[in-house]
Amino acid sequence: MCIVYFCQSEIPDPNSYQLVLVNNRDEEWTRPTKDADFWGPQMNCISGLDMHKGKEGGTWLGMNKAGKIGVLLNILGQVDLSKKGRGFLVSNYLSQGWDMDEYAASMLKERNDYNGFNLLLFDLGKQEDCLTAKPVYLTNAADYHSCVSMRTLPSNTFFGVSNSPLEYPFQKVIKGKERFGHVLSQYPTTDLKEHLVRDLMELMADRTSLLPDPVMEKAASLRGVNPAYASCRSAINTYSPNERYGSRTTTIILVDGKGNVDYIERTLELQQLPPNERITHKTFQLDLPKPAPKCF
Repeated sequence: MCIVYFCQSEIPDPNSYQLVLVNNRDEEWTRPTKDADFWGPQMNCISGLDMHKGKEGGTWLGMNKAGKIGVLLNILGQVDLSKKGRGFLVSNYLSQGWDMDEYAASMLKERNDYNGFNLLLFDLGKQEDCLTAKPVYLTNAADYHSCVSMRTLPSNTFFGVSNSPLEYPFQKVIKGKERFGHVLSQYPTTDLKEHLVRDLMELMADRTSLLPDPVMEKAASLRGVNPAYASCRSAINTYSPNERYGSRTTTIILVDGKGNVDYIERTLELQQLPPNERITHKTFQLDLPKPAPKCF
């Protein structure tokens, strides 16, 4: 079960972060995947890529050099193999030149063509009166009571999203979001970036079970998923060697008010199974289009 925490500021202060985002991708250890790298037209997109047969080129999280970011989290439930691959929801947004709001509106119309998903869209390059465009949240989880299909999310707010709609958070979303906010409060400026990254990685590596979780257990039961299958994924960092499943990749995206980006990926390498696993790290720097000088 994937999870993301993030906070975006609408005012790009050059001495602080415009966006802090951290994500765990939970997946079968045997699913073929490319590590993060540049791809797409003019190599202007960066992400890991799914290489599973029939799903090649999809992704769970990525960004492009124009400042667009997409994050996908699948809704817990049964999978209809006849539906479109959800990973392309992010890949297409990054690579096809879409306006964020137009893309969200288009995907809202097509949402039933996909199995259950949460989709987060950002556009840090889109500004009006020196304010950065707010992120958009889109879901097709229509079977949840009182679930809003699409909304714009407020800035300067700590968010967490996993494999249930925003209105129905798992315990790891609730508790992890509190810890995420505490970490960010310790580093309000860009001066201690290494410490911020260290503490975010520590948060995302936490394998403490967060049971009981009535929301997760009910969601699993109502959607035909074995409750034991779901409950073993209650931690922020999922680790299930017996199933060869878990949190394979942690990604941190830091964007400061000057448009400087750090894209950091930590990956559990799976050629060797526990206890012989190893971790690899990749870091990329990008420069987004600069805000107008009048904004400073």
